[in-house]
Amino acid sequence: MKTKCPLPKRFSGTRGVSGILIALLTLVLSTASVAGAAPFAYVSNFMSNTLSVVDPTAARPIATVTVGQLPLGVAVNPSSTRVYVANSWDGTVSVIDTASNTVVATVPVGTNPTGVAVNATGTRVYVANQGTVSVINTATNAVVATISTPGLRQIFGIAINPAGSRVYLSDTAANVVGVIDATSNTFMGVLAVGLAPMGLAVDPSGTRVYVANHDDSSLSVIDATTNAVLSTMQVGTFPIGVAVSPSGSFVYVANNLDGTVFVYDVAAGAIVRSIDVGLSPYGVATDPTGAFIFVAQDRALGTVSVIRAATNTVVATVRVGENPEVYGSFVAGVPGGTASCDDQIAPLQRQIADLQQQLMAANQTIASLGRQNSDLQGQVNTLTNQVNNLQTQVNNLKTQNATLTTQNTALTSQNATLTSQNATLTSQNATLTSQNTTLASQVTSLKNQITGLQSQMADLQKQLGTLPAENAKLKGDLDTANRMIASFVKRIVDGKTDINVATAVRDAASKMLIEAIAKAGTRDLRVRRAQAEYNEGLAALRAGRYFHAVREFREAYDTAEHVLRR
Repeated sequence: MKTKCPLPKRFSGTRGVSGILIALLTLVLSTASVAGAAPFAYVSNFMSNTLSVVDPTAARPIATVTVGQLPLGVAVNPSSTRVYVANSWDGTVSVIDTASNTVVATVPVGTNPTGVAVNATGTRVYVANQGTVSVINTATNAVVATISTPGLRQIFGIAINPAGSRVYLSDTAANVVGVIDATSNTFMGVLAVGLAPMGLAVDPSGTRVYVANHDDSSLSVIDATTNAVLSTMQVGTFPIGVAVSPSGSFVYVANNLDGTVFVYDVAAGAIVRSIDVGLSPYGVATDPTGAFIFVAQDRALGTVSVIRAATNTVVATVRVGENPEVYGSFVAGVPGGTASCDDQIAPLQRQIADLQQQLMAANQTIASLGRQNSDLQGQVNTLTNQVNNLQTQVNNLKTQNATLTTQNTALTSQNATLTSQNATLTSQNATLTSQNTTLASQVTSLKNQITGLQSQMADLQKQLGTLPAENAKLKGDLDTANRMIASFVKRIVDGKTDINVATAVRDAASKMLIEAIAKAGTRDLRVRRAQAEYNEGLAALRAGRYFHAVREFREAYDTAEHVLRR
C-alpha cells in the first residue's frame, strides 16, 4: 500500500521559526491521515482451536472463528479479504472470508504446518511445513506445488519479499535461514544466523531481512541481494516475533522473557525505545497503514496489546483465547485505505524538540555573551587598579630586600643549630638499626609460617586428586540417565507414550534441573530456560498431553545437562 503522506526532510543544525512552523503543520497533516476505520488483528488461539478477530477501537474481539487444531501462523492477503491460518496438528490451512468471518475452505498441506505467508499480488500462499513448503493457488484454494527443503529440520517462521520472488524460512534446530526461489519453486540453500531463529520479516524495499534469534537474544540483519548477514545486535531476552513498519523506518522485536517490545530505528542503527507490554509477548505485527502495532502475549490469560506507533505507547489490551501463539502478518487494513505516517511522527517530534532546545540554548548563549561583555569591562577597570597596586608592591619589595639581608645573618646562626641536631639524628639511626634486627627475627618467624602453609597446600592437592574419580562417577550417572531417557524416547516413537513414561521423564528432568540450579544458580539464563521448559511439561502432563509433556521434559533435561557439562 503506497503512502500518500509526504515525508518532511530531516532537519540539520538550527533553522528559523518558519521552518519549525512548517514541520508542525506537516505533523498535524500526518496525524490527520490516521483517522478513519481501524484495522483488525486476526489472532490464532493455539489451545482453543479458534481465531479471534480483534477490533482495537472497541478493545475486544468482534468475532471468534473455529479453525483447525492447534493453529499457529496467520497471514492476511493484501486486499484484506482473506485470512489464512496454519493448523499445526491437522496439517491444514483454514481460509477465512473477512466480510463474514467464516471458514470458506480448508486446504490440506504438509506435516505440522507452522508459518504462512501471502505474496504481494495475493495469488499465492506459502505454508511452512516440516521439511517442505506448500504453495497454494488462492483462486482455487488448492496446493499447486510442494517444495522440498533439504537441511532444514524444524521450520518455524516464513516470509516473502514484496516482489514475490524470494521466500525466507527460519529453522530453530539448524540455526539457519533457508531461501526459496519463488519463480521456479526451488530451494536455493541456507545461511547461518543466531541460535534458534524464530520470527523473520522482510522490509518494504525487499533489500533487508530481519531475524529474531531466540536462544542468544539477538537480531540478525540479512542483505537480501547477497544473502549475507550484515550485522547482529543484542535485543531483549528470548525474542520471538519481529515486524517491519510499512515505511521500513522501524523494526519491532517481541522479547518473550522480558515482557517488552524493542523499537529499532533503521536510519540510526540503534534500539531507540523499549515498550512494556506484559507477560510473554509472542508474535508482533503492524497494520498496513503503520498506525498500530499488535502484540500477542500472555499464554495463560491470552491477550493482545495494541500500540500506537506515533507515541510507542500501549493504548489497549484485549482478551482473546487460550495461548495466542500467533506470528506472521496477522493484521488486516481497510481495503482501499490510505497509509499513515504515524511511524515517522515520533522522529519528527524528536527533531522539533531538539530544534526548540537548540533555539533556547542559542538565546541563553546570547544572554551569556552580554553578561560576559559587562564582566570584561569590569575586569579592565580592575586590571588598571592592579597595575597601580603592583607599582606600590615594587617599592615595598625593595624594603623587603633589606630586611632579607638581615634574615640571612640569622639563618647562618640557625645552620649551626642544625649541625647539632644532625648529631642527634645519628643517635636515632643507631636505634633504628636495632629495630631492624628485631624485624629480621620476625621475618624468620614468617618463613616458618609459610612452611606450614605449604604443608597445608600439599594436603589440598591430595584432596584434588580424588576429584577425577568423583567426576567420572557423575558422568556415569549422566550417561545412565541419558540411556533411560533414550529408552523413554524409543517408547514414545513406538507409540507407547503414557503417563508412566511422562512421569519418569519428569523425574529425570527434575533431578537434572536441581543439580543445574545447585551448580549455576537460578539467575543463569540456561537454568531459567530449563525451568520454563520443565513448567511447560508439567502443564502438558496435567492436561493429559503426555507426548507434549515428554518433549518439554526432555528439552528441560538437555538444557540442564548442558549447564552441568560446561
